[in-house]
Amino acid sequence: MTEPVEKSASGRRGTATAERKQQIIAAALKCFTEKGYEKTTVADICRESGCSVGSLYHHFGNKEGVAGELFIHAIELLNADLLRRLQRCRTVASGVRMVVTQYSDWVTAHPDFARLLHSGDVEFTESAHLRLREIYRGHITAVFEWFHPYVVAGLMRVLPPETYVPLISGPIRDYTRQWLSGRVQKEPAQVQGVFAEAAWNAVKVEV
Repeated sequence: MTEPVEKSASGRRGTATAERKQQIIAAALKCFTEKGYEKTTVADICRESGCSVGSLYHHFGNKEGVAGELFIHAIELLNADLLRRLQRCRTVASGVRMVVTQYSDWVTAHPDFARLLHSGDVEFTESAHLRLREIYRGHITAVFEWFHPYVVAGLMRVLPPETYVPLISGPIRDYTRQWLSGRVQKEPAQVQGVFAEAAWNAVKVEV
């Protein structure tokens, strides 16, 4: 008769652990945004999250572990949003344009996450590197599976696979990076149509 109680207690512990990890990750994002990755210390994150140093090290190992989890979380949010929106597209042209506008919209809605993804300062553990490679392969495979029938049908140019992402997403990523750093003033939404059309022109088959 005690087993259900034990499972319930275990479930509560699991929920508490997940909540604690999310608190630490949220605090780390705030600290990285305000102070920068390099200047943020473990003590800063602990103070912001209300957790102990021991708790942080238990859950993440070190600051790099926290940053890696945060980076992965941001990537997964970005990728999931793209795939959801891609599945609603009904033409290849709308799909290509959507890849551009989705990135623009996501960066505008999540500037702190976007700054982290653009920063280049995060040091990753080996396990984080492995997870990121797996996430990238899985995401690119899913996106290519959606576009592949249109390439076969002759509606998109046949190009080296590694060139599609730079052609379609590269310019809007560069623009949003400049916008986040304050080097350009127009919000991405004001110019995303220009980049979306350029992306489609880069990969469409001329008729």
